[in-house]
Amino acid sequence: MKMLQNDREQSWAEFSKGWKRGATVTWAELDAWIDGDADAFPKQLRRLVKLLDKFELAVAPGAARPEEFDTPYQFHHSLRADGALSYERELELLPRLSRIGEFRMARRYEFLRHRMQLAWARVGYDDAALREVLLHGVDAAPLPAKAKRSPAKMREALARLREVEELRNAFFEGSLYLVMKGVHKYRKLGIDTLDLVQEGNISLFQAAEGFDWRRDVRFKTYAEYWINQAFLKMLYNNVRTVRVPVWVQKTLKKIKDLQAEAVNKSGRELSSSEVGRKLDMPAEKVESLLKTQRYAVSLDAEVGGEDGNATVSDLLVDASVRPVHEQVVDVALPDRMAEVLTGLPERERTILELRFGLGGKEPMTLFEVGEILGVSAERVRQLQEGAIQRLKLPKTRERLRQFVGA
Repeated sequence: MKMLQNDREQSWAEFSKGWKRGATVTWAELDAWIDGDADAFPKQLRRLVKLLDKFELAVAPGAARPEEFDTPYQFHHSLRADGALSYERELELLPRLSRIGEFRMARRYEFLRHRMQLAWARVGYDDAALREVLLHGVDAAPLPAKAKRSPAKMREALARLREVEELRNAFFEGSLYLVMKGVHKYRKLGIDTLDLVQEGNISLFQAAEGFDWRRDVRFKTYAEYWINQAFLKMLYNNVRTVRVPVWVQKTLKKIKDLQAEAVNKSGRELSSSEVGRKLDMPAEKVESLLKTQRYAVSLDAEVGGEDGNATVSDLLVDASVRPVHEQVVDVALPDRMAEVLTGLPERERTILELRFGLGGKEPMTLFEVGEILGVSAERVRQLQEGAIQRLKLPKTRERLRQFVGA
Protein backbone atom coordinates (compact mmCIF):
# COMPACT_ATOMS: atom_id res chain seq x y z
CA MET A 1 0.00 0.00 0.00
CA LYS A 2 1.37 3.39 -0.97
CA MET A 3 0.13 6.65 0.51
CA LEU A 4 1.54 10.09 -0.16
CA GLN A 5 1.41 12.78 2.53
CA ASN A 6 0.90 15.62 0.06
CA ASP A 7 -1.58 13.82 -2.18
CA ARG A 8 -4.79 14.19 -0.17
CA GLU A 9 -6.85 14.85 -3.28
CA GLN A 10 -6.74 11.25 -4.42
CA SER A 11 -10.04 9.45 -4.07
CA TRP A 12 -10.62 6.98 -1.29
CA ALA A 13 -11.57 4.39 -3.87
CA GLU A 14 -8.19 4.78 -5.56
CA PHE A 15 -6.49 4.84 -2.18
CA SER A 16 -7.98 1.47 -1.25
CA LYS A 17 -7.29 -0.13 -4.62
CA GLY A 18 -5.20 -3.27 -4.24
CA TRP A 19 -6.01 -3.85 -0.59
CA LYS A 20 -6.64 -7.41 0.45
CA ARG A 21 -9.27 -8.28 2.98
CA GLY A 22 -7.72 -9.06 6.36
CA ALA A 23 -4.42 -7.31 5.56
CA THR A 24 -2.46 -5.16 8.03
CA VAL A 25 -1.90 -1.40 8.07
CA THR A 26 1.05 0.08 9.98
CA TRP A 27 1.02 3.16 12.18
CA ALA A 28 3.22 4.98 9.68
CA GLU A 29 0.75 4.30 6.87
CA LEU A 30 -2.07 5.73 9.01
CA ASP A 31 -0.08 8.90 9.62
CA ALA A 32 -0.48 9.95 5.98
CA TRP A 33 -4.22 10.37 6.64
CA ILE A 34 -4.44 11.46 10.26
CA ASP A 35 -1.49 13.90 10.32
CA GLY A 36 -1.98 17.49 9.32
CA ASP A 37 -4.95 19.83 9.63
CA ALA A 38 -6.79 19.48 12.97
CA ASP A 39 -10.05 20.75 11.42
CA ALA A 40 -10.05 17.97 8.83
CA PHE A 41 -9.11 15.28 11.36
CA PRO A 42 -12.66 14.27 12.47
CA LYS A 43 -13.79 13.77 8.86
CA GLN A 44 -10.64 11.87 7.91
CA LEU A 45 -10.98 9.76 11.06
CA ARG A 46 -14.54 8.66 10.29
CA ARG A 47 -13.82 7.87 6.65
CA LEU A 48 -10.67 5.93 7.48
CA VAL A 49 -12.46 3.90 10.16
CA LYS A 50 -15.17 2.91 7.68
CA LEU A 51 -12.58 1.99 5.09
CA LEU A 52 -10.53 -0.17 7.47
CA ASP A 53 -13.65 -1.90 8.77
CA LYS A 54 -14.88 -2.50 5.22
CA PHE A 55 -11.72 -4.43 4.35
CA GLU A 56 -11.40 -5.87 7.91
CA LEU A 57 -7.89 -4.44 8.17
CA ALA A 58 -5.82 -4.75 11.33
CA VAL A 59 -3.39 -2.09 12.59
CA ALA A 60 0.15 -2.99 13.71
CA PRO A 61 3.20 -0.95 14.82
CA GLY A 62 5.53 -1.46 11.89
CA ALA A 63 9.04 0.01 11.78
CA ALA A 64 9.78 2.93 14.12
CA ARG A 65 10.68 6.30 12.61
CA PRO A 66 13.91 7.84 13.95
CA GLU A 67 12.48 11.37 14.10
CA GLU A 68 9.82 10.21 16.59
CA PHE A 69 12.34 9.47 19.36
CA ASP A 70 15.06 11.25 21.32
CA THR A 71 17.92 9.66 23.21
CA PRO A 72 16.99 7.90 26.49
CA TYR A 73 16.81 10.03 29.63
CA GLN A 74 19.76 9.56 32.01
CA PHE A 75 18.96 9.65 35.73
CA HIS A 76 21.28 10.31 38.64
CA HIS A 77 21.40 6.96 40.44
CA SER A 78 20.51 8.07 43.95
CA LEU A 79 17.75 5.58 44.73
CA ARG A 80 18.38 2.77 47.20
CA ALA A 81 18.51 -0.79 45.91
CA ASP A 82 14.87 -1.40 46.85
CA GLY A 83 13.61 -2.38 43.43
CA ALA A 84 13.24 1.18 42.14
CA LEU A 85 16.89 1.46 41.09
CA SER A 86 16.72 -1.51 38.71
CA TYR A 87 13.46 -0.13 37.32
CA GLU A 88 15.15 3.20 36.76
CA ARG A 89 17.98 1.55 34.84
CA GLU A 90 15.44 -0.18 32.62
CA LEU A 91 13.93 3.22 31.77
CA GLU A 92 17.35 4.48 30.69
CA LEU A 93 17.26 1.92 27.89
CA LEU A 94 13.93 3.21 26.52
CA PRO A 95 14.06 6.03 23.95
CA ARG A 96 12.04 9.13 24.77
CA LEU A 97 9.31 10.37 22.50
CA SER A 98 10.26 13.52 20.65
CA ARG A 99 7.83 16.37 19.99
CA ILE A 100 6.95 14.82 16.63
CA GLY A 101 6.54 11.39 18.22
CA GLU A 102 4.25 12.69 20.98
CA PHE A 103 1.83 14.32 18.53
CA ARG A 104 1.81 11.34 16.21
CA MET A 105 1.21 8.93 19.08
CA ALA A 106 -1.63 11.12 20.36
CA ARG A 107 -3.35 11.23 16.97
CA ARG A 108 -2.91 7.48 16.48
CA TYR A 109 -4.28 6.84 19.96
CA GLU A 110 -7.36 8.98 19.34
CA PHE A 111 -7.98 7.25 16.01
CA LEU A 112 -7.57 3.69 17.31
CA ARG A 113 -9.57 4.45 20.45
CA HIS A 114 -12.42 5.82 18.34
CA ARG A 115 -12.38 2.73 16.14
CA MET A 116 -12.29 0.50 19.23
CA GLN A 117 -15.16 2.42 20.84
CA LEU A 118 -17.35 1.81 17.80
CA ALA A 119 -16.52 -1.92 17.82
CA TRP A 120 -17.34 -2.28 21.51
CA ALA A 121 -20.54 -0.27 21.13
CA ARG A 122 -21.70 -2.84 18.58
CA VAL A 123 -21.51 -5.53 21.28
CA GLY A 124 -23.37 -3.48 23.89
CA TYR A 125 -20.64 -1.67 25.88
CA ASP A 126 -21.17 1.98 26.86
CA ASP A 127 -18.39 4.48 27.59
CA ALA A 128 -18.28 3.71 31.34
CA ALA A 129 -17.99 -0.03 30.78
CA LEU A 130 -15.34 0.48 28.10
CA ARG A 131 -13.28 2.62 30.47
CA GLU A 132 -13.35 -0.20 33.03
CA VAL A 133 -12.18 -2.58 30.33
CA LEU A 134 -9.30 -0.26 29.44
CA LEU A 135 -8.30 0.12 33.08
CA HIS A 136 -8.75 -3.39 34.44
CA GLY A 137 -9.32 -5.77 31.54
CA VAL A 138 -12.29 -7.46 29.87
CA ASP A 139 -13.45 -9.15 33.08
CA ALA A 140 -13.88 -5.79 34.85
CA ALA A 141 -17.28 -5.15 33.22
CA PRO A 142 -20.24 -7.53 32.93
CA LEU A 143 -20.65 -9.17 29.53
CA PRO A 144 -23.73 -7.72 27.74
CA ALA A 145 -26.29 -10.07 26.19
CA LYS A 146 -25.51 -8.65 22.74
CA ALA A 147 -21.88 -9.75 23.10
CA LYS A 148 -22.99 -13.28 23.96
CA ARG A 149 -25.17 -13.42 20.85
CA SER A 150 -22.46 -12.04 18.54
CA PRO A 151 -19.17 -13.94 19.08
CA ALA A 152 -17.76 -12.70 15.75
CA LYS A 153 -18.34 -9.05 16.72
CA MET A 154 -16.88 -9.74 20.16
CA ARG A 155 -13.71 -11.12 18.57
CA GLU A 156 -13.49 -7.97 16.46
CA ALA A 157 -13.89 -5.79 19.57
CA LEU A 158 -11.11 -7.70 21.34
CA ALA A 159 -8.86 -7.23 18.32
CA ARG A 160 -9.48 -3.47 18.39
CA LEU A 161 -8.70 -3.46 22.13
CA ARG A 162 -5.36 -5.20 21.54
CA GLU A 163 -4.46 -2.58 18.93
CA VAL A 164 -5.16 0.23 21.37
CA GLU A 165 -3.22 -1.45 24.17
CA GLU A 166 -0.25 -2.03 21.89
CA LEU A 167 -0.10 1.61 20.89
CA ARG A 168 -0.79 2.82 24.42
CA ASN A 169 2.11 0.74 25.74
CA ALA A 170 4.44 2.29 23.17
CA PHE A 171 3.09 5.74 24.06
CA PHE A 172 3.73 5.08 27.77
CA GLU A 173 7.18 3.54 27.32
CA GLY A 174 8.33 6.71 25.60
CA SER A 175 6.99 8.82 28.49
CA LEU A 176 7.75 6.74 31.61
CA TYR A 177 10.87 8.78 32.31
CA LEU A 178 8.53 11.63 33.32
CA VAL A 179 7.26 9.55 36.24
CA MET A 180 10.76 8.79 37.51
CA LYS A 181 11.71 12.48 37.26
CA GLY A 182 8.80 13.24 39.60
CA VAL A 183 9.79 10.38 41.92
CA HIS A 184 13.24 11.93 42.36
CA LYS A 185 11.57 15.21 43.31
CA TYR A 186 9.15 13.83 45.93
CA ARG A 187 10.71 10.60 47.17
CA LYS A 188 12.26 12.04 50.38
CA LEU A 189 8.97 13.38 51.76
CA GLY A 190 7.69 10.28 53.56
CA ILE A 191 6.17 8.12 50.80
CA ASP A 192 7.65 4.79 49.68
CA THR A 193 9.46 5.08 46.35
CA LEU A 194 7.63 2.20 44.68
CA ASP A 195 4.27 3.65 45.79
CA LEU A 196 5.20 6.90 44.07
CA VAL A 197 6.12 5.00 40.90
CA GLN A 198 2.76 3.22 40.89
CA GLU A 199 0.80 6.44 41.49
CA GLY A 200 2.79 8.18 38.76
CA ASN A 201 2.07 5.44 36.24
CA ILE A 202 -1.65 5.69 36.97
CA SER A 203 -1.58 9.45 36.46
CA LEU A 204 0.29 8.92 33.17
CA PHE A 205 -2.63 6.81 31.94
CA GLN A 206 -5.06 9.56 32.97
CA ALA A 207 -2.94 12.11 31.11
CA ALA A 208 -3.03 10.03 27.93
CA GLU A 209 -6.82 9.76 28.19
CA GLY A 210 -7.28 13.52 28.57
CA PHE A 211 -4.53 14.85 26.30
CA ASP A 212 -5.69 16.99 23.37
CA TRP A 213 -3.00 17.33 20.71
CA ARG A 214 -4.98 20.14 19.01
CA ARG A 215 -3.91 22.62 21.73
CA ASP A 216 -0.32 22.48 20.42
CA VAL A 217 0.98 21.70 23.91
CA ARG A 218 3.50 18.87 24.31
CA PHE A 219 2.31 15.70 26.02
CA LYS A 220 5.42 15.97 28.20
CA THR A 221 4.18 19.26 29.67
CA TYR A 222 0.63 18.00 30.14
CA ALA A 223 1.70 14.69 31.72
CA GLU A 224 4.16 16.34 34.12
CA TYR A 225 1.30 18.45 35.50
CA TRP A 226 -0.84 15.33 36.09
CA ILE A 227 2.06 13.45 37.69
CA ASN A 228 2.94 16.32 40.03
CA GLN A 229 -0.70 16.73 41.07
CA ALA A 230 -0.96 13.00 41.81
CA PHE A 231 2.19 13.07 43.94
CA LEU A 232 1.07 16.15 45.87
CA LYS A 233 -2.33 14.66 46.58
CA MET A 234 -0.69 11.42 47.75
CA LEU A 235 1.63 13.37 50.07
CA TYR A 236 -1.19 15.50 51.47
CA ASN A 237 -3.32 12.42 52.20
CA ASN A 238 -0.68 10.05 53.60
CA VAL A 239 2.29 11.85 55.14
CA ARG A 240 0.50 13.41 58.11
CA THR A 241 -0.43 11.15 61.02
CA VAL A 242 -3.78 12.94 61.35
CA ARG A 243 -5.24 13.58 57.93
CA VAL A 244 -5.98 17.21 57.14
CA PRO A 245 -8.06 18.15 54.05
CA VAL A 246 -6.02 19.01 50.98
CA TRP A 247 -7.44 22.55 50.73
CA VAL A 248 -6.34 23.24 54.32
CA GLN A 249 -2.80 22.08 53.59
CA LYS A 250 -2.64 24.22 50.44
CA THR A 251 -3.82 27.26 52.43
CA LEU A 252 -1.23 26.55 55.14
CA LYS A 253 1.45 26.49 52.45
CA LYS A 254 0.31 29.93 51.25
CA ILE A 255 0.47 31.22 54.84
CA LYS A 256 3.93 29.74 55.29
CA ASP A 257 5.15 31.35 52.06
CA LEU A 258 3.75 34.74 53.12
CA GLN A 259 5.45 34.50 56.51
CA ALA A 260 8.77 33.54 54.95
CA GLU A 261 8.54 36.47 52.53
CA ALA A 262 7.68 38.88 55.37
CA VAL A 263 10.62 37.68 57.49
CA ASN A 264 13.01 38.20 54.57
CA LYS A 265 11.72 41.71 53.89
CA SER A 266 10.97 43.13 57.35
CA GLY A 267 12.51 40.64 59.78
CA ARG A 268 9.19 39.80 61.44
CA GLU A 269 6.22 37.48 60.86
CA LEU A 270 2.81 38.79 59.88
CA SER A 271 -0.06 38.79 62.34
CA SER A 272 -3.18 36.74 61.71
CA SER A 273 -5.08 39.86 60.61
CA GLU A 274 -2.32 40.84 58.16
CA VAL A 275 -2.25 37.34 56.68
CA GLY A 276 -6.04 37.39 56.47
CA ARG A 277 -6.03 40.63 54.49
CA LYS A 278 -3.52 39.25 51.99
CA LEU A 279 -5.46 35.99 51.54
CA ASP A 280 -8.90 37.62 51.76
CA MET A 281 -10.09 35.65 54.78
CA PRO A 282 -10.97 36.50 58.40
CA ALA A 283 -8.20 36.51 61.00
CA GLU A 284 -10.15 33.98 63.03
CA LYS A 285 -10.04 31.53 60.11
CA VAL A 286 -6.27 32.02 59.80
CA GLU A 287 -5.81 31.21 63.47
CA SER A 288 -8.07 28.16 63.14
CA LEU A 289 -6.01 26.88 60.21
CA LEU A 290 -2.74 27.41 62.08
CA LYS A 291 -4.03 25.26 64.94
CA THR A 292 -4.18 22.27 62.60
CA GLN A 293 -0.37 22.26 62.48
CA ARG A 294 0.07 19.72 65.24
CA TYR A 295 3.02 17.40 65.48
CA ALA A 296 2.76 13.67 66.14
CA VAL A 297 5.02 12.15 68.79
CA SER A 298 6.17 8.55 68.57
CA LEU A 299 5.47 6.30 71.55
CA ASP A 300 9.05 5.08 71.21
CA ALA A 301 10.52 8.58 71.48
CA GLU A 302 13.02 8.88 74.35
CA VAL A 303 12.13 11.30 77.15
CA GLY A 304 15.19 10.91 79.36
CA GLY A 305 15.11 9.33 82.79
CA GLU A 306 17.77 8.13 85.17
CA ASP A 307 18.79 5.19 82.99
CA GLY A 308 18.43 7.18 79.75
CA ASN A 309 16.10 4.58 78.21
CA ALA A 310 12.67 5.90 79.17
CA THR A 311 10.14 6.41 76.34
CA VAL A 312 6.81 8.18 75.98
CA SER A 313 4.97 4.85 76.22
CA ASP A 314 6.48 4.30 79.70
CA LEU A 315 4.62 7.39 80.94
CA LEU A 316 1.18 6.34 79.66
CA VAL A 317 -1.36 4.27 81.59
CA ASP A 318 -2.38 0.98 80.01
CA ALA A 319 -6.10 0.56 80.76
CA SER A 320 -5.98 -3.12 79.83
CA VAL A 321 -3.66 -3.94 82.76
CA ARG A 322 -5.23 -4.42 86.21
CA PRO A 323 -3.78 -2.21 88.93
CA VAL A 324 -1.22 -3.89 91.17
CA HIS A 325 -3.36 -3.57 94.32
CA GLU A 326 -6.12 -5.55 92.59
CA GLN A 327 -3.72 -8.29 91.57
CA VAL A 328 -2.29 -8.85 95.07
CA VAL A 329 -3.67 -12.07 96.64
CA ASP A 330 -4.18 -11.38 100.32
CA VAL A 331 -5.51 -14.86 101.21
CA ALA A 332 -4.03 -18.27 100.41
CA LEU A 333 -6.00 -20.37 97.91
CA PRO A 334 -6.63 -23.33 100.32
CA ASP A 335 -8.05 -20.97 102.94
CA ARG A 336 -10.28 -19.23 100.41
CA MET A 337 -11.50 -22.59 99.05
CA ALA A 338 -12.34 -23.72 102.57
CA GLU A 339 -14.40 -20.57 103.09
CA VAL A 340 -16.26 -21.06 99.80
CA LEU A 341 -16.94 -24.76 100.43
CA THR A 342 -18.53 -24.04 103.81
CA GLY A 343 -21.43 -22.50 101.92
CA LEU A 344 -22.22 -25.82 100.19
CA PRO A 345 -24.37 -28.67 101.57
CA GLU A 346 -22.24 -31.22 103.47
CA ARG A 347 -22.60 -34.04 100.93
CA GLU A 348 -21.73 -31.81 97.96
CA ARG A 349 -18.73 -30.40 99.86
CA THR A 350 -17.53 -33.94 100.63
CA ILE A 351 -17.90 -35.00 97.00
CA LEU A 352 -15.77 -32.05 95.77
CA GLU A 353 -13.09 -32.73 98.38
CA LEU A 354 -12.87 -36.43 97.45
CA ARG A 355 -13.18 -36.00 93.68
CA PHE A 356 -10.57 -33.24 93.32
CA GLY A 357 -8.25 -34.17 96.20
CA LEU A 358 -8.75 -30.99 98.19
CA GLY A 359 -6.91 -30.77 101.50
CA GLY A 360 -3.95 -32.80 100.22
CA LYS A 361 -5.92 -35.97 99.50
CA GLU A 362 -5.63 -38.12 96.37
CA PRO A 363 -8.42 -37.52 93.80
CA MET A 364 -10.98 -40.35 93.58
CA THR A 365 -13.17 -41.66 90.78
CA LEU A 366 -16.96 -41.34 90.71
CA PHE A 367 -17.27 -45.04 91.55
CA GLU A 368 -14.92 -44.79 94.57
CA VAL A 369 -16.77 -41.75 95.97
CA GLY A 370 -20.07 -43.56 95.43
CA GLU A 371 -18.89 -46.55 97.50
CA ILE A 372 -17.95 -44.25 100.38
CA LEU A 373 -21.29 -42.40 100.30
CA GLY A 374 -23.35 -45.48 99.49
CA VAL A 375 -24.78 -44.08 96.21
CA SER A 376 -24.25 -44.83 92.53
CA ALA A 377 -21.56 -43.23 90.42
CA GLU A 378 -24.22 -41.45 88.34
CA ARG A 379 -25.70 -39.91 91.49
CA VAL A 380 -22.24 -38.71 92.51
CA ARG A 381 -21.84 -37.07 89.09
CA GLN A 382 -25.19 -35.29 89.47
CA LEU A 383 -24.33 -33.96 92.93
CA GLN A 384 -20.89 -32.89 91.73
CA GLU A 385 -22.44 -30.94 88.85
CA GLY A 386 -24.84 -29.20 91.21
CA ALA A 387 -21.98 -28.20 93.53
CA ILE A 388 -19.98 -26.74 90.66
CA GLN A 389 -22.98 -24.71 89.51
CA ARG A 390 -23.27 -23.24 93.02
CA LEU A 391 -19.60 -22.19 92.85
CA LYS A 392 -20.31 -20.38 89.57
CA LEU A 393 -22.83 -18.06 91.20
CA PRO A 394 -21.67 -14.40 90.98
CA LYS A 395 -21.01 -13.97 94.68
CA THR A 396 -18.88 -17.12 94.99
CA ARG A 397 -17.15 -16.63 91.63
CA GLU A 398 -16.05 -13.10 92.58
CA ARG A 399 -14.30 -14.45 95.70
CA LEU A 400 -12.26 -16.85 93.55
CA ARG A 401 -11.59 -14.49 90.60
CA GLN A 402 -8.23 -13.24 91.94
CA PHE A 403 -6.85 -16.80 91.82
CA VAL A 404 -7.61 -17.27 88.12
CA GLY A 405 -4.33 -17.61 86.24
CA ALA A 406 -2.29 -17.57 89.47
